[in-house]
Amino acid sequence: MKIGFFTDTYFPQVNGVTYTVKLWKDRLMKRGEEIYIYYPKSSYKPEKNEFPFRSIEFKFYKGYRIAFPTRISEKSKFLDIVHIHGLFTMAWTGFYVSRKFSIPKILTYHTPADRYINYITKREKLQKTLMKFYNYYEKKLLNNCDIVTAPSNVIRERLIRKGVTDVIVLSNGVDLNIFRKVNPKKFKEKFNIKKGKKIIGFCGRFGYEKHLEDLIGISEKFDGEIILAGLGPAEKYYKELAKGKNNVRFLGFLNREDLVGFYSSLDLFIFPSTAETQGLVALEAMACGVPVIGANAFALKDTIKNGKTGYLYEQGDLETLLKLIEKGYENRKKLSKNCLEYVKKHSVDKSMDKLIELYKRIL
Repeated sequence: MKIGFFTDTYFPQVNGVTYTVKLWKDRLMKRGEEIYIYYPKSSYKPEKNEFPFRSIEFKFYKGYRIAFPTRISEKSKFLDIVHIHGLFTMAWTGFYVSRKFSIPKILTYHTPADRYINYITKREKLQKTLMKFYNYYEKKLLNNCDIVTAPSNVIRERLIRKGVTDVIVLSNGVDLNIFRKVNPKKFKEKFNIKKGKKIIGFCGRFGYEKHLEDLIGISEKFDGEIILAGLGPAEKYYKELAKGKNNVRFLGFLNREDLVGFYSSLDLFIFPSTAETQGLVALEAMACGVPVIGANAFALKDTIKNGKTGYLYEQGDLETLLKLIEKGYENRKKLSKNCLEYVKKHSVDKSMDKLIELYKRIL
């Protein structure tokens, strides 16, 4: 099959969508499928069968670009399937290609864009107006697809409540060949992390919705080291909050090899985010045997099995977070074993089996 991925975000931007798109591309190609990626042009140098389109930076969200595709026809008329990974201009492009050449289309719902309206305006009245428009737009867009997938049951149910007629759950999947427990000695030496200390942390995009102020806020009462890895629009804000807190460290962007070492160095992964559609980094941590303590919000309610692979708390409740960290240390061995077993059902290979079946269905 010749499959076109139409995505609103791609490298060099680092987030769960870009890594999922790349992972799915690589795995599908190994199975003999032909994958073509259409994305907003940036400093990233395209690989074979990757087509960048003229774009401008979205001034409200650093790193995000808006594409303005032109001359798309000759680059896509040979496709068997249009697979949309986004909700905006590249989604429109996917719809155009689907309609023009009578190609079936599938959309994977990665990001609840309505949770990011506060990046555009802080004015409540304007936010309500934008929300009303956006919800109408999102419903219409999704209901005009042949298939819509979402990475968790929580997001599926949310979309159905918003009027989307049908949604299929399809986990983003984790590459269990890469994410596994390794000896963290090399990583700890590289980043000068002291032996014998308790270590908790977070990695991912630094957005305001990640609420890393919870992690920073408990630093004075936590008798260990807190390590934070990643980049993002709220990075400066979080670094300002952490000033003077000697046990909070920012490691910057980590490559895939270092990321596995990062997870394996942690005792517990802390995930205060309130806007996850699945929480891929939580699954990556679990694949390395690390229990996750996360916000009782959005898809984390589904991804984290409370009491089995970690614990849930109400974001902002630092007293409860500290108690659950203590509980996590007490039960770490059992939780870690559960994580390694649970994450197997989120193997990317299982996700690709299901995705290929969906492709065959709409063909």
